[in-house]
Amino acid sequence: MFNSLKEKFHMKLRFACVIVGFLSLVFSLAAQTAGSGAASAQVPPLIQFSNVATDEGGNTLSGAVSITFSFYTSQQGGEPLWTETQNNVPLDPTGHYSVQLGVTKVNGVPTTLFTTGAARWLGVRIAEQLEQPRVLLLSVPYALKAGDAATIGGLPASAFVLAGSQNGAAVVDLDAGQSAPPPAGAITGTGTVNYLPLWDSTSDIVSSVLFQSGTGSTAKVGIGTTTPYATLDVKGGSTIRGTLSLPATAAATATAGKDSQPLNLVASAFSSTTSASVNQTFQWKAEPAANDTASPSGTLNLLYGLGTTAPSETGLQLSSTGLFTFATKQTFPGTGDGSVKSVALAAPASDFTVSESPVTGTGTLGFAWNVPPTNADTADAIVKRDASGNFIAGTITATGLTATSASISTGMSIPSRAEFPLNVTSSNVRATSILGQATATTGDAWGVEGLTSSSASDAYGVYGTAQASTGTPIGVYGSAPYSPSGIGVFGQNGPESAVGEAVSNAGISSGVWGDSGTSNQYGVIGTATYIGGYFVSEGWSAWLQNTSSTGIPFIAGYGSTIGALSKYCEIDTSGNILCTGTKNAAVPVDGGQRVVALSAIEAPQNWFEDAGEAEMVKGAAVVQLDSTYTQTVNTDTKYQVFLTPYGDCRGLYVTNRTANSFEVHELGGGTASLSFGYRIMALRKQYENVRFADHTRDFGGNNGMLVRAPHPARATNRQSHMPSKNLSPPSPFIPTTAVR
Repeated sequence: MFNSLKEKFHMKLRFACVIVGFLSLVFSLAAQTAGSGAASAQVPPLIQFSNVATDEGGNTLSGAVSITFSFYTSQQGGEPLWTETQNNVPLDPTGHYSVQLGVTKVNGVPTTLFTTGAARWLGVRIAEQLEQPRVLLLSVPYALKAGDAATIGGLPASAFVLAGSQNGAAVVDLDAGQSAPPPAGAITGTGTVNYLPLWDSTSDIVSSVLFQSGTGSTAKVGIGTTTPYATLDVKGGSTIRGTLSLPATAAATATAGKDSQPLNLVASAFSSTTSASVNQTFQWKAEPAANDTASPSGTLNLLYGLGTTAPSETGLQLSSTGLFTFATKQTFPGTGDGSVKSVALAAPASDFTVSESPVTGTGTLGFAWNVPPTNADTADAIVKRDASGNFIAGTITATGLTATSASISTGMSIPSRAEFPLNVTSSNVRATSILGQATATTGDAWGVEGLTSSSASDAYGVYGTAQASTGTPIGVYGSAPYSPSGIGVFGQNGPESAVGEAVSNAGISSGVWGDSGTSNQYGVIGTATYIGGYFVSEGWSAWLQNTSSTGIPFIAGYGSTIGALSKYCEIDTSGNILCTGTKNAAVPVDGGQRVVALSAIEAPQNWFEDAGEAEMVKGAAVVQLDSTYTQTVNTDTKYQVFLTPYGDCRGLYVTNRTANSFEVHELGGGTASLSFGYRIMALRKQYENVRFADHTRDFGGNNGMLVRAPHPARATNRQSHMPSKNLSPPSPFIPTTAVR
């Protein structure tokens, strides 16, 4: 009963404070009206309001609090017409406070709130508590409209009096003990000593990130630090979108040139001798050269200083033409000091023609072979010249094949199905029937090249079969180094595709690469009775990418009409999954004896959901949205909230849906306290306007994406095409950004 009487006392006290505050406003307006002289005083657009700050249990608060004031059209429910939050409102020991509504706004309280004469209710929320019962505003605030009536087009009547016809304006004194309210547009805010001020609005000042110590010539400015070491000290990264200039220390004279301002790079190394850290300062500096000459110039020099010692020249410098001057004792890879003293050839002069030999110091060494290099094992020439001086092939002898000398320029004739049988009994020796090896400094080099053509049967450029009693038989084996890059086996159908060329230029290493530049053909085909393709990887087993914005990187199923696609699914280039069947989660039941499918809920729009449980106290509750959830959805648009009360009440309703929270109240002004469940549906960000997205074209036959390609049957008379460039880019192709 005591608490009930206490609560009634506080309620009466609040109403009394409200009435006193409004009467103060009336007296203020009356004083201004009575004090009219040559110019009428403008009615301040502020409302005096006093009350007692308590917590939700009715206990008075102390210190300073943040209070939000809102005007409504009704006692309960509805959106606020006007809202203002005042921070750091001081409270006296009994919890009383007095504020001026509108003081944080440039134009104060809008007079348009009271022009219709309809009732207005004031809601007060202290800190993060629930809003207190609303207070009906009396007629006093409508004096604001009366103040507007005393103006002409918003200007006082004195503004229309002719110059020289005015007397001194009357001075209006405020009541004793009252503080003068700040005029509309007054500058507010707080600052911190030694921090440069910052305008965070048109009428408010706060502290910036710039800190200054000292004044005059000793002043130092710090960004991110309160102990600046130099005139400007920045703690953190810096980005300069323009030229960073280090000008000369002064203008040069005929007596001496002037260096540039230096650029210091300082490292710190620990000394075991002094048991302290020692600075290692490297300094770049532009220095004058050939001063007071017809061709003055400059150099870029590297200097070094240890500890507190001033940096001195190291001897390394770069001239204005880009030539380096190295420091004394500079060495290069290998032995010696890097100078070329002499180059000479020891082979017999009859084997080659040499020009400019020997070379001493500088010069050009050129030679042309008369007799090419020989095989070191047999001393037989690998390549010979005929009587006309043309290079010809040597004699190759093997079982089933005898190739006579023939001009390389016209090709080498080899009998049909030549065989090179090898019998090896040792398990540590590799048997190679044919070894193809080629080296080229420019252009392509083929170790083995197979060119075939047949109009009556199959044609194979390279055909390999293998049998093995132990180990793994491999019909065709291709190997290439990873670094800088390489391809073990390259298979091409028709001309090279534009996508293949782009991947090749990007750099790639691959065991097998299949490419096709022909429409409706395939780069790689895998067919099998059981598994057409098998991929095993410690990373990604398969990477699927389509460079067309309308393409489909992945398709499961086959067909060209919706009726034939009962088991069809695709992933498009935007990462969307589109399936004609269902999307399910496989969940074990009955102790793992069975697995059942749970279907995903589908909707015409991209809804993301969240659910939870909250507690309502005295008929009201505020539910904060999950901060991670709000990053995935657009809560600036209207989202949906569904409520389930877990107890007896008149019913629940939702109000004040904001981007971060919503309020729940009991119907009819009820004051029940109970828990309730809620479910939220909000639209996914960047997909707010997508509804029933049309994918008809995906299933549109020849006009859509799913065009049935011809069966990859073995073809005849296909043009044999070999790559026209070196497919060994400098680094592996690892996509980091999907091509759109």
